[in-house]
Amino acid sequence: MHKYPKSYGPAQLDDVFSALSHKKRRGIVHDLSFHPATVTQLAQAHDLSLPAIHKHIRALEEAQLISRKKAGRTNFVALRKKSLGLAQDWLMQYRTEWGNDEETLENYIASLRE
Repeated sequence: MHKYPKSYGPAQLDDVFSALSHKKRRGIVHDLSFHPATVTQLAQAHDLSLPAIHKHIRALEEAQLISRKKAGRTNFVALRKKSLGLAQDWLMQYRTEWGNDEETLENYIASLRE
């Protein structure tokens, strides 16, 4: 059975990895890791139309990776670093089991033949 951080379940983890599976969305997350931005700034930085950037923003929002706030006619977007930690926590739980270079598939197969 898999362990998940208390505030997240398997569905939330699926949403995070699904959102991060797209190159443009990973680029948006990268940009937002430095500072918040407007939707227009993100669209320009990633050479996307406004409808296209809104699609990516919506996917990241649904995965709870970003938050959006409207001030007047401008939409501001910021990274929710705590939510990004979900993917990191899930990956890091396996770090101790990654082994070393001696624990390769070839070595495992060879040990079975002995």
